Amino acid sequence: MPRHLPAVTGEGEAVLRLARERHAEPDPATRPASEPYEPGEVRMAVALHGSAVLYRVDERIMTDWFRPAPEFVDGPGE
Repeated sequence: MPRHLPAVTGEGEAVLRLARERHAEPDPATRPASEPYEPGEVRMAVALHGSAVLYRVDERIMTDWFRPAPEFVDGPGE
């Protein structure tokens, strides 16, 4: 079944903008690379600023996420 996302509204966009402003510290675009994320901070950072945060936490997370699926053979010798 296709996923149905909720409609984007002006009020929702305003709430999201305010949340991003309020929680701007974990934004990977402005955060120094030498400053680590706290474990409880990662979830909020990903929710507000996207998966770029995961590259900053540990790039192996995204490497594993996009790893190609293994190829399986149907039987012996094939």
